[in-house]
Amino acid sequence: MKNSIKKYIIVLLGGLLTFVVNGCKDDIDPLIAEIDTARPFAPVGLEARVRNQVDLELRWTANGDMDEYILEIFQDSLQFEGDPIISDVIDDIPLSGTMTYTAQSLAGDTRYSARVKAIIGGKPESTWATVTERTNPEQIFLVGSEIAEDTYATVFWMAGKEVSSFLIVPGNIIRPISAAEKAAGEATIKGLTGATDYTVTIYNGTNRRGTTTFSTIKQADLTPLDDLASAMDAAAEGATLVLAPGTYNLGDYTLSQSIALEGQKINDIPIVVGRFQCDVTVASFSVKNIHFNGDNNAYSQFFNASAATCNIGVLQIEGCEISGYNNNIIYNNSGGTYGDISITDAYIHEIAGSGGDGFDFRGGVVGSLTVTNSTIANGVRSLLRMQVIADVVFRNCTFYRVCIVASGNNRGFFRMSGGGGTLEVSSCLFVETGVDDNGTLRGNWSLAGDISPEVVTDYDNNAYYNVIGLFEGQYTDPAEVDATEEDPGFENPENGDFTITNQNLIDNQVGDPRWWF
Repeated sequence: MKNSIKKYIIVLLGGLLTFVVNGCKDDIDPLIAEIDTARPFAPVGLEARVRNQVDLELRWTANGDMDEYILEIFQDSLQFEGDPIISDVIDDIPLSGTMTYTAQSLAGDTRYSARVKAIIGGKPESTWATVTERTNPEQIFLVGSEIAEDTYATVFWMAGKEVSSFLIVPGNIIRPISAAEKAAGEATIKGLTGATDYTVTIYNGTNRRGTTTFSTIKQADLTPLDDLASAMDAAAEGATLVLAPGTYNLGDYTLSQSIALEGQKINDIPIVVGRFQCDVTVASFSVKNIHFNGDNNAYSQFFNASAATCNIGVLQIEGCEISGYNNNIIYNNSGGTYGDISITDAYIHEIAGSGGDGFDFRGGVVGSLTVTNSTIANGVRSLLRMQVIADVVFRNCTFYRVCIVASGNNRGFFRMSGGGGTLEVSSCLFVETGVDDNGTLRGNWSLAGDISPEVVTDYDNNAYYNVIGLFEGQYTDPAEVDATEEDPGFENPENGDFTITNQNLIDNQVGDPRWWF
């Protein structure tokens, strides 16, 4: 009985399966070769990018089947209310590739929304593809060209631009701009206070078009007719000496107390010929807006810990130029102690490197060395020789024709052989570095064994171009140091103009920021 029931069920299921299969066979749709939609798809891949602070570049994937694209831009954040500030029809469409549209001279520091839709004749329009982006704060000031005196300052901007007023801080003073000043791109702001840091913002109505900062000059403590060394000896602990423009012959000077030196005018910085040495405890030594010159290699280095008894807590270099020294930038071969060394916004060049390395620490103690937003060019044997434990940072630096000495002592850029510490190299640009010394490539990133295994390294967002042997030695692959090959397109490097014309490097913020614009 049970066997009969099983056979009956099996036969019944088999029949049903045959019915289903045979019944479906003729109803299978053929393969769809194309889709005929009632309306075109919205543009694909729409993105926005800011160019030149206030230009908005839109990109999306081209589709040659479209008859035209409708584009609209609004001054809002994806609201699309009211009338667009820009409306355009684009009918020159390639079969494939990328569509590009640039809206120029928008307001700075302003949020914009853009939308694009596709049109095919005879069909309803596509839906909108949308994107939003904020322009950068506009900068029409010619930054760095300000002429500041004690109670007044002259500022410069792009002549003929639409502008209406300044906002001057401190004081929150609104000062109108005359038609003549607008046409000339120049105005003198009076009634200022001496030795004061000012911020001036330029407006057209309520639109901010640029900001510049300057300091009205302090009363100079010294002129080139004074003896700088004697004045430093006589200064109180922690004093600041302000130097008027001109040339000062310092000679070999040994620090005896904490002191700060500062140039009176940022656009006419004084020149100090000589070098500094240290053989006692000094809490801090800082220099700002001064050109230190080695008198055509007459002096070995800018700063030297000349004795083991030297103990300098803070060494700070800001906005300075250092050039013409024979061997080093900063040196320690006598067992002295450096605390924190900070170098920012510096231009260091023409360091011969005939008998030493750039940052040359062969003994003693070093807390940290941080070099940021600086340019080092033309010379230097090895850039860094750190044979003690330290924390080292090179960030947003431009290196041009560095480590070019044809010598077996040229061990390249980064030597960290003290048995520990950290090394960061990020957003730095290396151009025309290294040298071919009769078939031996010198000026490598680092020779084998020159970075102790205990050192923690951090390499990020670096770039190089036309280098010799940079990735020979310990590192043979640019990927290991996170470096890509990019021609910066320097404006005039032979004459010290390292302005970058490669937009990718500017967008990725590589190199010394002073050369981005």
